[in-house]
Amino acid sequence: MPDLLLGLDVGTTSTRSVIFDGDGNTIGSSQIPLSSNASDSIHVEQDLELLWNAVVLSTNNALKDAECSPTDLFSVGVTTQRSSIAVWEKDSGKPVAPMVVWNDLRGINRSNELRKAGYPVMAIAAASKLEAVIDGIPDGRVRASNGSLLWGTLDSYLLYRISGGDLHVTDRSCAWSSAYLDFFNPSQWNEKLISYQGFDIDFFPSLCPTTGHLGFTTSDFLGATVPIGSVVADQQAGMFAHGITDSGGWKATYGTSGVLMVSTGSDPHFSSPLTPMLLGGWDDKTLFASEGMVRSAGEMIPWAVSKGIASSISEFFSLVDTVSDSGELFVLPALHGLGTPYNDPEAVVLIQGESSSSSKGELAKAILEGIAFRMSEIVELSVESLGLESNSVLPIDGGLSRSDAFCQIQADLLGRPLVRHSTVEATVYGAAVAGGQGIGSDVCGSSNQGDIFEPIFTRDEADEKLSKWQKQVLPDK
Repeated sequence: MPDLLLGLDVGTTSTRSVIFDGDGNTIGSSQIPLSSNASDSIHVEQDLELLWNAVVLSTNNALKDAECSPTDLFSVGVTTQRSSIAVWEKDSGKPVAPMVVWNDLRGINRSNELRKAGYPVMAIAAASKLEAVIDGIPDGRVRASNGSLLWGTLDSYLLYRISGGDLHVTDRSCAWSSAYLDFFNPSQWNEKLISYQGFDIDFFPSLCPTTGHLGFTTSDFLGATVPIGSVVADQQAGMFAHGITDSGGWKATYGTSGVLMVSTGSDPHFSSPLTPMLLGGWDDKTLFASEGMVRSAGEMIPWAVSKGIASSISEFFSLVDTVSDSGELFVLPALHGLGTPYNDPEAVVLIQGESSSSSKGELAKAILEGIAFRMSEIVELSVESLGLESNSVLPIDGGLSRSDAFCQIQADLLGRPLVRHSTVEATVYGAAVAGGQGIGSDVCGSSNQGDIFEPIFTRDEADEKLSKWQKQVLPDK
């Protein structure tokens, strides 16, 4: 009987395919980098066909690395970056435009217009940009209306391709981030907004359960028909990895962005400074979460390399280890604006205190501290607004958490312990876990594993350092 779980995780900077056994051990894996075309500070796009080829390649490589057959796979679970926009031909599945990535800011003005019209749409949400994308495609509105074009967030496009066109679906966790879901009845689309923008509901994917028997992969994709057991947004997939979908669980993920997510059970918290999110949905059951975002986290490291601070990512982290402190340097990480609680899409990177005597090591450390300070702001807001225990250990994961130096900086500047998930790339593990659960496996995630980082500062000392940083880089906030 097949018993291996395949997780597909297509993020902003890479696509990852990992095969796990029932105990959560990695059997085979492959990661292929993805590149974005950022022609200016506003537009961020990716070539969808190249992305699809990378998904196919990473999956084949993972199977080879695991030395297993597609028939050994029990299930497939899919997770992706959220709120990116894909538009493709219904008949061929071929994209007709570049994918507009979630951190693209072309929707700033439209977001403001929609808010004035009564629709709470953020600038990074798909609902602020889809109209512009369709209007940029020759006869886009006509083709969308007559059914020859389909659209969806990236998860929807991938499911369409891996199922051979059988599935044009998305789940509620992905749909929520697009801002097209009905926030007051999240089992359905907001048809009023869709009509307001001149679209037909048939242009949109159907809503499916977060976990369940969704369909099968086509043999053209894997060489076998394998059950698809889940589709879930990336941050929400991490909650499955940590096994904390019930109310009160929390974790921080450090990828391209940094995200704190807190599960809130069956009720969304609209009054919190954090953003209400949907964790998962099944028939009449919906689980919610609250989320705070550091828009620029891991992406600050390649930026530092591009600015000559280090010659490579590995050298960047080596530089951090050469200094004991950041030398009174203060950095605001804001390559794509500021997230929670400021929600300022026009904010930019700021470096304060730099002088001729400042070293590259001090600047590298200040960049990591800037990311950690931003997350500290969000953690404290969540504790205050959601009633979390003030001494709770914070589970973490994501690529940036591979750095022991960063994890220690974050623990120190929070004044609380961190526990790093044993599978650092927990998002892909969460996708695999959710996929297995959807097909009937009893596999489950857990946060009680991995390295622990104890803070050297007390909570009061950490608060004092945060206040000092805020006065330097956020004096008007």
